[in-house]
Parts: sequence; C-alpha cells; structure tokens
Amino acid sequence: MDAQSGFQIFRRLISYLVPYRSKIVLTIFTSVIVGALSTSPVPIIQKTFDDIFLHKDMFMLKVVPVLMIVMYLVKDSLRYIQSSIIQRIGWELVAKLREDMFQHLHRVPYTYFEGDTTGQLMSRLINDVNVMLLSITKLVKDLLQNGVMLIGLLFWVFYLKWDWAIISIVVFPLALGPISIISKKLRRLGRRGQEVLANINSAMLESFSGIKIVRAFGLEGNEQKKLREHNREFLEVTRKDIKYTEITSPFMELLGVSLGAVILWLGGTQVIEGEVSQGTFVAFVLGFFMMNDPVRLLFKTMTESQKALAAAERVFEVLDQKEEATEDGDVVLTRFESSIEYQSVFFKYPTREGMVLKDINLKVNKSDVIAIVGMSGAGKTTLVDLLFKFFRVTQGRILIDGTDINRITSESLRQHMALVTQETFLFNDTVWANIAMGDPAAGRDAILEAARAAHVDNFVQTLDDGYETVIGERGLKLSGGQRQRIAIARAVLRNAPILVLDEATSALDSESEKLVQDALNRLMEHRTTFVIAHRLSTIKNADRIIVMEHGEIVGEGTHEQLLSSCAQYQKYYEMQFAG
Repeated sequence: MDAQSGFQIFRRLISYLVPYRSKIVLTIFTSVIVGALSTSPVPIIQKTFDDIFLHKDMFMLKVVPVLMIVMYLVKDSLRYIQSSIIQRIGWELVAKLREDMFQHLHRVPYTYFEGDTTGQLMSRLINDVNVMLLSITKLVKDLLQNGVMLIGLLFWVFYLKWDWAIISIVVFPLALGPISIISKKLRRLGRRGQEVLANINSAMLESFSGIKIVRAFGLEGNEQKKLREHNREFLEVTRKDIKYTEITSPFMELLGVSLGAVILWLGGTQVIEGEVSQGTFVAFVLGFFMMNDPVRLLFKTMTESQKALAAAERVFEVLDQKEEATEDGDVVLTRFESSIEYQSVFFKYPTREGMVLKDINLKVNKSDVIAIVGMSGAGKTTLVDLLFKFFRVTQGRILIDGTDINRITSESLRQHMALVTQETFLFNDTVWANIAMGDPAAGRDAILEAARAAHVDNFVQTLDDGYETVIGERGLKLSGGQRQRIAIARAVLRNAPILVLDEATSALDSESEKLVQDALNRLMEHRTTFVIAHRLSTIKNADRIIVMEHGEIVGEGTHEQLLSSCAQYQKYYEMQFAG
C-alpha cells in the first residue's frame, strides 16, 4: 500500500478511540503534567549551580531535594494512572473488535470461507486484533508521554541557549530518511509475519482436529515437518524484524552522543571564556541528553507502529468484506405453499474452473420426496446448497412459489429449511443444547418430543448425565450413529416445511439405521424433502429419483422407471445389488 493508504489505515485505527475520548482527554492532561514534571531537573540544576551554590543558600538546598521527591511522586502516580487507563482501553477494544469481527464473519457470504482456512481466520481474530489494538494504544501512550516530555525539554534548551539548541536539533531531521526506509521494511515484514503465524495456527488446528487419522496412518512425522517449515519461516521473518526494529535505538543514540560532544566542546569553551554560566551549561547539557530518550523512543515507536498497520490491513480486509445482506433480497418468505423450481441453472465455484452444474431444470411440488443419486462429484450437494443460497447461481434462477430466491431474504428463506448432513456437526455442549439449536425458542416438551422421534431418548438414558451430558468437540464422546440421531432430532425440532437430507443415514449401523429411517419417514410426512443418497435401498420409495452425472440430470423418474430407461441408474443398481 502507498503512504496515503497507510495514513488512512492509521486514521481508521485512531477512530476506534473516539468512544473513549473523555478518558483520552484525561490521559492527555496527565501527560502534560507528567511531561512538565519530567523536565524539572533542567531548571532545578540551573538554579542549584547558579544561585544555591553561589550564594550558599542552605535553606533552598534542603527544600529542593524534598521538592524533587514530591514532584516525582506526583509524576509517577499520574504515569501509573495514565498507563492503567490506556491498557484498559486497549483490552476493551480488543474484546469489542473481536466480537465485531466474529459477528461480521457470520454475515459474510458463504463463498468467503472457501478462501481462508479456519486457522487463518482464527489468527486474524486473535493475533492480528491483539497486535493491532494493543500496539495502537501503546503508540498513543508513548506518543503522549514522550511527545510532551520532548516539547518541554525543547522549551528549556531554547530558553537556556537558543543558538546551541538549533545546533543540537538540526541533525535530527536527517534521521527521518533512514527511519522511513526501515519503517517500510517493517510494514512488509509485519504483514508477512502475521501470515506465517496464521499458517502455523492453521497447521496445528488441522493436525489436532484430525488426530485420529494422524495416529492411524503414522503421520506424526509429516505434521511435525510441516510445523517445522512454518516455524523456520516465522523465525526468519522475526530475525529480520528484530534487526530493523532494534537498529533505530543505537542509531539515534549515536547521533545524540555525537551532537552532545559538539555541544560539550562549544559550550565548555564559552564557559571557560566566561560567556555562559556553569549552571546554564550544566542544565543545557542535562536537558540535551534527556532529550535523547524521548527522541529515540519516538523513532522506535514510529517503526513499531508498522506492525500495527500490517495487522490492521489484515483485520480490515475481513471487516471490509461485503455482508450477505448487502446483496440480499427484500422479500420475506412467510410460508411455503406450492413448488420449488430450478430454471436453466448453471453454477461455477468462484475459486474453481469449469461448471459444476449445467442446465439444471427441475420442478419439485410441495410434499414431494425427491431423491438425488449419482457418483461423487456429480453435483448433488451443490444442487441443494444453491437452494440455501450458500452460493448464487452463475446463470439461470431458482424459484420458490414463483419468486426468485435472490429476491428473498436469506434469513426468512433458511427459516423454512432444515438440514441434516453426512458430516454431522455437533457443538461442544450438552445433548439438550445441541437439539435445542434447531429452534432456540422451543419449550421442554417440544425438545423431548423431537428427541424421542429421532430415537435419541433410547441412548441418552445410558449417559452419565442424561441430556445434560457434554458431548465433546464435534460430539466425539458419542458414536457416529448417536451423533447422527442428535442431528436429526435438531432437524425434527426445527419443523421446517423443506427438508434436506444429505447422506443422513450414512454413518449409522444397521440397528441405528432402522430406528432413524423410521424417524425420517415420519419427519418427511407432509414435507418437501430432498434426499441425497448413495445407497439406493434408502430411496426406492421416493416420489421421484433424479440421476446426476458430471453436473447434469441424466435421468428422472421412479425406481422402476429408471431401472428400465436410465443406463446410469442401472449401473448404480447393479454395482450395489449384483451380489
């Protein structure tokens, strides 16, 4: 990004502090006092050398040390208050922005999740937000403290000897060139570092999520190798980052000492010649060397701020994604009355080549049970994903009761649908809570009825805490069949008029399948149902069977009709029942 973009990002970062302006004003006020008190040694030293020592004023000699203790007690107390306020603001902003990003990600189009992996998104939510906001609040604190102190010291050195002061600061602007170059490098390194850290998070999350496969296939070495490569790259970026970050301090210190040597020689000469008092000389030198710290820290702050800008770029990339609602329709679907129709539908995934669906024409009447069969990759799941508006059709349209679903709000559309997938997803919560997600407003009786309908009640009685049993991440404490029955109970509770079963019985053993198939048969009554299945035995009684191959519908009819007229269906049937 160019400099203007960097400035825009910085301005956007500062805008997050606007709600805290009263606290920021308080920190500015304390910074002015702290800065003023931090410069107090300069006039005190001058007063001590030029007046107290010269006139042997014992009273003031006793007063000045006490005064210095009081001033520094006040200064350090105010600095503590200031730092506490800034730190509190930083962590509050981290929590708020993380919530905002989390909510925003749940509102962006489904296609966004085809890009970043879960680990990378988590890195943006955790690492990038931390770096961005904690850096910016630290930046504000350092700018206030060191900026005010520098201004105060500049006032004193100009007040004491303006010609020396001009000589002492004229070289500092020359440092802006090298520091600017270093800042640009740090910006690039900061972004690359966050990207590599995201890859590390992604690799670890993937490895732990698939720990069973890793152990079963002896892939521990492969996983360690992947992480080692990411770690090596992260260390390489970090080494460069440290090199450029830390070089600013010695560079500025060497520059300051060189100028100090000139001032010592020039000022010392004038003191010896009687042109300047000893108190003025000592106070000026003290003030000059005291300036080195805030100048050095301000330049270091400027370089470190590049990390905040790099993290902010990644955060704003997420926040600037258009929400699904911005491209949503304005028609609210209140009830499903007659039919669902696919009209000349073509579809291509944004991140892949080639059409996945080609010229799909299909009409499904209310209460029909439509089975969809075909080999893996035929486009079966994509066909129903489009109905949920997870993706938008590339060409053609899908109608519900004659209305294009692109005109219907996604929220009202999905309220009329229930989904049970092959890859059952359950949350790390209780059995009760997972079923209740089908309808958060449902009462106890409705949840129990749904559990009984899906035969969840049968096995829940054997669990230690019954319905209050926490089932673990993705429900790993349960068998595949038990997980699937909870997912079906969730769909039963939703009581939606349109039901999508994507391999809903694939994970069940024979006994569980019999129980669940019975529950599904009752669930499908008076509902429009799409059943995606590999096993033809589960869909023989469907009103209509759709045969798909390479994204096209190649056959349509009842089981008997397709056996006599569709070569692809005959092939599937023979593959499964040849024995």
